[in-house]
Amino acid sequence: MEIVRRFKNHYLLYYYLLFLCILGSCNLKNSHQDPEEREGVEDIDEDFDETDADTAEAEADEDDATDSEIDEKNDMTDDVQKTDAETPDDDGEIVETYPDMTGTWVNLTVFKGSSKVPVIGSTLPAWAIMVSKVDIYSQEDGVLNAHTEMCRLKTGVGTSLISAVVPDSFAESLGNVDKTFYLSYGENGEIKFRQDKLWEVRSCTLDDPENEPLPSDIDDERVFDGDGTGVNGLRIMTKGALNADAEILQKVSTILDGVLDENGEVHGIATWFEAQSVMWTSSPLLQNGAPTSPAGADPSESVFIFKRIDPSWDCTVVKENSAELFPEQAELYPNEFK
Repeated sequence: MEIVRRFKNHYLLYYYLLFLCILGSCNLKNSHQDPEEREGVEDIDEDFDETDADTAEAEADEDDATDSEIDEKNDMTDDVQKTDAETPDDDGEIVETYPDMTGTWVNLTVFKGSSKVPVIGSTLPAWAIMVSKVDIYSQEDGVLNAHTEMCRLKTGVGTSLISAVVPDSFAESLGNVDKTFYLSYGENGEIKFRQDKLWEVRSCTLDDPENEPLPSDIDDERVFDGDGTGVNGLRIMTKGALNADAEILQKVSTILDGVLDENGEVHGIATWFEAQSVMWTSSPLLQNGAPTSPAGADPSESVFIFKRIDPSWDCTVVKENSAELFPEQAELYPNEFK
């Protein structure tokens, strides 16, 4: 009642009692909560923070481990990619390895150049088409040893007025030539194929073909009848505006630079040189011969190709199938593939 007297205004008394009830309710709730439970709540918060930290650290470690595994797998992949080109030997040293190239191949070589044509007196485009059977009989690392046999040798000139005729006896007289080829890896991992400069001297012998000129005397002891015509030299002929024969000597150098492609064929560029010496002729117009020179032609047009063939094929079969073996070149030089 004392309280009622002090609060003459009943509305003020009402709000004062409501305030006390609310305050008492809050204190009662806190008083019923176990102190250990309140501490537990704080511990849970602390544990939660520590768990988050541990989880973040574990995830970071896992990421590091994953990155390490990825790096290791990348290294392994690099090793696998290198095994085609590099293999450790017994001493642990890295040696280059190559596909097996031994076996029987056919080789097309095209010499594209120019020649001063008799009678016409002009220098015109000229070419020689050669098809050989190649037996690669041994391979040691990147060194290939081969026997080669000329099966087809034909020449052409850029005019219909006169043609140079090389009889089959010319190619047949050349016999087998031993050659060495070399494999190596290029900067992009490609397998490169090379034949260093090789000199072939035809119907005579020279000790130093690079620097020694061909004989000019038919009775020189170094000259012989290579094709069995009865006259020292090799028989060639011209048809058309001039019908004549000549016996010549010849020396030819060849360098081959190519690449082994995904089909197992070798394609590349042939760098070459030819010299002639006329031993005898039925016409003075052929006295100087008609050698083909690389000058005046795009070097990229002198090409070579190697393709595998059936080991049972001899030169006769190679010659008969040369147009089918090299259809693009047969289309470019139809007369020389007949």
